[in-house]
Amino acid sequence: MIWPFLHRWSSAIQLRAYLNKEINKAKREGNKLPDHVKKRIWKIPHVEEEFIWLLRFIPSHEEITLIDIGGNSGYWAEEFLQFYPNSKVYGFEPILEMFQEYQNRFSGNSAVHIYNTALGSEDTEAVMNTSMGHYLSSFHEYDASLKDKNVNFINKEKVVIKKLDNFYPGIEFMNKTVVKIDVQGFEAHVVKGGLKVIEKADLIILECSFVEEYQGQLPTFGEIVPIFRNLGLHPICFGVFDKTRGPIAYERNVLFVKKKYFNQIWKY
Repeated sequence: MIWPFLHRWSSAIQLRAYLNKEINKAKREGNKLPDHVKKRIWKIPHVEEEFIWLLRFIPSHEEITLIDIGGNSGYWAEEFLQFYPNSKVYGFEPILEMFQEYQNRFSGNSAVHIYNTALGSEDTEAVMNTSMGHYLSSFHEYDASLKDKNVNFINKEKVVIKKLDNFYPGIEFMNKTVVKIDVQGFEAHVVKGGLKVIEKADLIILECSFVEEYQGQLPTFGEIVPIFRNLGLHPICFGVFDKTRGPIAYERNVLFVKKKYFNQIWKY
């Protein structure tokens, strides 16, 4: 059993080394980073990984519009604002308890706009399976190969679903636009109902599946890549600390960027 241990250990060291290299590069280029970022890289690197991705493409002083889809309690948006303080946030969270926590987190902050709705391909209502902490809440149940994970669902909640493009007129698009989508198997529905907004995105962070993670749902990575490609968005970064079975990733956070950012890939 030593080989799996050595693989995990070496991967953990490699990720921390890479993230430290990236933040040192970001500092040399004049980016202002949160005071806690170095400590978190050593303790919980996966928490900071996506934000450090972004620094390679967008400097910390930029004015950004963040579209936070599946915002949970707003913890991700809060960390984003630590890296990009000159930003406006439009957050979408369907679970009432999490929506209220999101509101409380940003009480009095006029730069953050929060909506108590799920996003999909049509305006409707549906029942969501809710989980402890709501990180895994989903409209779907897990596929038979992952059915043991259904124990995470502890309740059900009826929620409103709206199309993202309904909100287009009320969104103030700043110099750059970042979209984060974390919706547990509902990604394709979100995208199909938000093509006008998504076309404005410079970068998108999408949590997606590479196998049939949910019952009756195709792997969303393969379904969404052609849609994004037609909008000029291409996958370039894949999260390291995500869900796997052995060497096979069944869920990953993926960074998509517009072609104009490709030159940033080669700058070390």
